[in-house]
Amino acid sequence: MMQKLRPYLTAFRVRALLETQYRGAALGGLVTQMFFGMVYAYLYSALYAGRDPAGLQATITYVWLQQMFFRALFMSDGELQQQIMTGSLAYTLCRPVDQHLYWISRNLAAQTVGALMRALPMLLVQFLLPADIRMSLPASPLALAQFTISLVLGIFCVSQIQAIGLACVMKTLDHRGLSSMLSLLLMTFSGNVVPLTLFPDSFQQLIRYQPFAQVLDAPIRMYLEGQPMGDWLINLVIQLMWIAALMALGRWMWARQLRNVTVQGG
Repeated sequence: MMQKLRPYLTAFRVRALLETQYRGAALGGLVTQMFFGMVYAYLYSALYAGRDPAGLQATITYVWLQQMFFRALFMSDGELQQQIMTGSLAYTLCRPVDQHLYWISRNLAAQTVGALMRALPMLLVQFLLPADIRMSLPASPLALAQFTISLVLGIFCVSQIQAIGLACVMKTLDHRGLSSMLSLLLMTFSGNVVPLTLFPDSFQQLIRYQPFAQVLDAPIRMYLEGQPMGDWLINLVIQLMWIAALMALGRWMWARQLRNVTVQGG
């Protein structure tokens, strides 16, 4: 079993090490996300205007967690896109590996390491911020454990969404329009633009269970309020169902496109 997984674990490790080399980009992302986090925090403080302090604190915490793990939303693999555009994808196809799993392993490494390189420093900086715009601690140790597990599943979920996008790039040979559309959907429906918890109650059951919400909105809800075991398991099952459905669709699309891949340039 380990022998079969070794190529994908190696791809994960190599891509993770490569991601740590982009320290300048990580620093730039850290400054940017800190700036937007403070802007959002002060904006919501003004909107609440002293009303519902508990709701304001939960919203500020939601905003900071979104900014900390913002990098997890985006991991467009420029190397694969370049290979598709130049034709060097033909050499990659010679590798005796499952192409779908190979590139997902790389993407998971880029998402995970890229997010941690920004999230951990931001967590430390939180202690230096004024108390009124500082995020709160987890509701309980159980809530932190639920958040961590759900966040890992959320990263798997977004990797499947991006893999579907890469399969479309093999068909269209242009990633720009699709990348822009996916970025808009992820930012909007994951709760990055406006927290999904602020949407009307009539929309909550619909909006919180769509696939994009599983990336960050679902984990953050668990961070804010630890859930009973039954409710938590329901949330995990929903995340796993989306991962399975998106992975099945992605594998089908990859298999179809790799049988009819257009190699140009090169």
